[in-house]
Amino acid sequence: MQRVLVTGGTGVIGVEVVRLLVDEGVTPRVLVRRPSRASLLRALDIEPVYGDLQSAEAIARAVHGVDTVIHLGGRATFERYERLAPTLVEGTTSLARAAVDAGVEHLVFASSALVYGDQQTPIGADTPVDPQLGYGQAKVAAERRLAEAAQRSGLTVASVRLPHVYGPHSLLFQQVRQPVAVFPGTMTNLYSHLHVLDAARVLVAAARQRWVGVSPVADQRNATFQEFFDLIRTYHPELHLVRVPEWLGLAGTAVLEPVLSGRRRVNMFTRGTVVAFNLNLPIEPGPLWDDLRLKPVYPTIEEGIPAALDGYVQFRWRHPVMDRRRR
Repeated sequence: MQRVLVTGGTGVIGVEVVRLLVDEGVTPRVLVRRPSRASLLRALDIEPVYGDLQSAEAIARAVHGVDTVIHLGGRATFERYERLAPTLVEGTTSLARAAVDAGVEHLVFASSALVYGDQQTPIGADTPVDPQLGYGQAKVAAERRLAEAAQRSGLTVASVRLPHVYGPHSLLFQQVRQPVAVFPGTMTNLYSHLHVLDAARVLVAAARQRWVGVSPVADQRNATFQEFFDLIRTYHPELHLVRVPEWLGLAGTAVLEPVLSGRRRVNMFTRGTVVAFNLNLPIEPGPLWDDLRLKPVYPTIEEGIPAALDGYVQFRWRHPVMDRRRR
């Protein structure tokens, strides 16, 4: 792994991926859609390429001379499939095609545990996909496009299905910055979690070791969102949590989503957002960590949430979904 391209490098996980690569002595190339967000990487030795996943010319420039791609780019919201497909599916397809043409050897795709349906038992490597919302459907479609590209070429592919990734600049911690956090649902559903640093470590290790396959990954203890927020409030008692019944969240988004979806801006007030946070998505700990010969730095939310709050007080961050700057 000598020449690495990172897409989505100014996002929540992407920033950590870029930092890890730089720490390893790699000068990553980073595809940057909004130059205003490139300032997040200003202190790091990177090679920026201006463009996005819907520009064939930008993608061709980005993959030229690269041997490895870590792909996190795309519209990361819980909107309808039609809103997500241009970047998550067609953009991934264009990236794979350009990577094959450029002789890229390995591609690591940041997929999602939302490719699965509601699960009462922990998800393992053999659990079939059954996405319940457009975001999961788009990730499944992107995985399949990458697999098809690999079958037709010498490109090898790793699809890492990430759980709820949290950290000082994740969407939930964006709410922690406010005096009130709103959660749509009972919060008793069992979910898998992973600190953003560990998510980045897994992706970088899969790139460095040329790991090939499809696998979910999470930390070592599944936890409900009630447990998650209770732990945050242990360290941050000023946070006031408001629970909205799931049915009310679904009713509200049924009214808001058609109105807001007409705008170009990202819309978080969607049915998919409510559904996503009310699924049961526990993941078996272990297999991918063992394959990559890694152990999580933060094995459970008990270690990870205090670390996230430590990082939260260090700097002011605007989550890419909330960043309204277009350039």
